[in-house]
Amino acid sequence: MHRFERARIAVGAVAVAAVAAVIAGCSSSSSTPPASTSSAAAAGGSSSSATASGASGARMAIFYYNPSPYGIASLHGAQQEAAKLGIKLDAFDANNNPQLQSTQIQDAITTGKYKAFWVWGLNDPALTPVINKALQAGIKVATADYTWGTLAQQNTLAAHPQFVTTVGQSIGPEATNLQNAMNAACTKMVGSAHCNIAFLPGLANFPTDTVRINSMTAYYAAKPNYTFTVMPPGMYDQTTSQSVAQTFFTAHKNINVFATFGDQMAQGTLTALKLVGGYTPGKNIMIIGYGGAKEIVDEVKAGTVYATLGLYPTSESVLGIGYLNDALNGRPVPNPVNILNTDTRPAIIDQTFLNAHPNFQPDWTLEG
Repeated sequence: MHRFERARIAVGAVAVAAVAAVIAGCSSSSSTPPASTSSAAAAGGSSSSATASGASGARMAIFYYNPSPYGIASLHGAQQEAAKLGIKLDAFDANNNPQLQSTQIQDAITTGKYKAFWVWGLNDPALTPVINKALQAGIKVATADYTWGTLAQQNTLAAHPQFVTTVGQSIGPEATNLQNAMNAACTKMVGSAHCNIAFLPGLANFPTDTVRINSMTAYYAAKPNYTFTVMPPGMYDQTTSQSVAQTFFTAHKNINVFATFGDQMAQGTLTALKLVGGYTPGKNIMIIGYGGAKEIVDEVKAGTVYATLGLYPTSESVLGIGYLNDALNGRPVPNPVNILNTDTRPAIIDQTFLNAHPNFQPDWTLEG
């Protein structure tokens, strides 16, 4: 959303989603009809051996989170790889509604048209019965972002034995990576003096937000040299985040480090700080985003933003579609696949990393 049109989030639907990946906001439409594939921007990562295997002709379905920038990036990656492989791909946007996603999957099974499903699950436990129906129907299933299962199971990336593969990362280290980034930013700002951190979550009761917030809150509660303040939620939306941040920073003039769960929320906060005055990002306040979107990576290069954590929706979909194609053609597939690596898809993107990797290409943009 580089033009930053506001996305309206389906809060009630998301609150019941027990396990979803980082969600970036959505539009008001309830679903998107199946869409034919089209080529999209480069994925910023290599695919499986299927890339060179020629046209497949198989029909697959992608079930993705929402039409947010993150969701659209995941769709574009799948479309790009499907077009390369000659795969017919239909796309189903659940608009942050796990019940709608379950219905979409069930309806897709009923058609009998699909050989494989690429699933960005909004509520893994609730979706498991319908996914089991897909497996029983002989449909190949691969999943994105995290281990399929409960929040506890998501802590470490692990294979689901009945799935072709899971492409993603472990959720457990995410809070640790944020803590490390915030601590380093504090050291840069105040040395060993007391550091005031403000943190902007996405949704108040979203489980994956809650588990990470609880972990970080407990961590800083045991460290008297830090004050860790959780702000009202920014709804994974730039405009909402701008409003929340403007109110917060008008009342709080002593924050040393600001961090958030989404790059679009960091972008909204940067705008808010200009309006509030008294804060100069990169000078008297350190900003930490989350997502690795191009716009925020550019701010890291410029020194306005201290760091952003890496998410890779385009690359995950490129790999997922490629590996599903491999499985349909009888080729072995790694399971699971950790999307992170130290050179091209790091967990933390800061100036140190960018100086060492000047050719780094962000995986997605806030345009979607």
